[in-house]
Amino acid sequence: MSTTSSPLPICIHCGTPRPADETLCHECGKPWIDVTMDEMPPAAVTPQPPGPTETMEAPVVAAAPAVREHGSLDDTGEFDFDDWTLPPEPKRSRAWILVVAAVLIAATVVWGFVFLGWGSAASTTTVAAASSTTTLPETTTTVPETTTTTEPATTTTAATTTTVPYRLPGAFTASGDVVPVEDLTLKAAGVGPIAFGSPLGEVVPLLTASLGQADAAAVEGLCPPQESYALSWGGFMAIFDGWEDDSQFVSYRFAESDSAPTLATLSGLEVGDTVADLTSTYSQYTIAFEVVDGIEIFRLVDGGDLLLWGPVSSSDSTGVVEGINSPTPCPEP
Repeated sequence: MSTTSSPLPICIHCGTPRPADETLCHECGKPWIDVTMDEMPPAAVTPQPPGPTETMEAPVVAAAPAVREHGSLDDTGEFDFDDWTLPPEPKRSRAWILVVAAVLIAATVVWGFVFLGWGSAASTTTVAAASSTTTLPETTTTVPETTTTTEPATTTTAATTTTVPYRLPGAFTASGDVVPVEDLTLKAAGVGPIAFGSPLGEVVPLLTASLGQADAAAVEGLCPPQESYALSWGGFMAIFDGWEDDSQFVSYRFAESDSAPTLATLSGLEVGDTVADLTSTYSQYTIAFEVVDGIEIFRLVDGGDLLLWGPVSSSDSTGVVEGINSPTPCPEP
């Protein structure tokens, strides 16, 4: 069908414009007759009632085909009407274009926040949609601060406890009358008033009262096969045949020491005296010199009995007495 353009037809009876698809005029109720407004005769515009002796016949005028202009709508083909029989289409609103654009922009922004992490880079996003502005709040991600605390290394040193089967110096307390140091003479039978064979329970408290608490305790095999027990006060060592209270005082050793008490023999010989002093002090006794295990010693003898002995630096008269010891480390069997 070619494109045509023509004015709307009108009712030939009352002149009311109406579409051609209506069979009756909605104004006068007469049947529809196809005629356009420009083809309608003047008498049809204002109809006159017929006279009593004549009958009005309406002229039948065939509608000339109108020339279609470019741009008119084609017939849909459903009712076989021309374009001019169709009602005019209403003007389409373009607001839907803005709505669609706003939906697409909003979907793009949401997708960017979810998958591209836009929220961490942009502080504020404004989306324009159909004359409205949507401001998305700033997305802030706060990462809690991680504090690393380094504890200082702790070194625990366990106290070392040495368990010994014998008694230590702290196990004894002072007891008895104090003996002056000058009365604690070195003799063949003991020390001052303390004789060999006296019980440890009496000797050690008395020496503690006179010389103070002992510096050390040790076990030495001085009386084989018995086991000896020794307590030391500086360079002075008292030896017992055990560490129980009923153990016996059997011997002593005395050597030069910075913390040694100043002890001497009953005749007045002291550690540090010369060999000449030794021989003059005991001129009535026999003094012999010998080497034992590479150490030179003196031996003070009376009629074959050993009285005292000790190391010397030399047997010459200028030699020095370095120690004074009791005759034997063990009591007589």
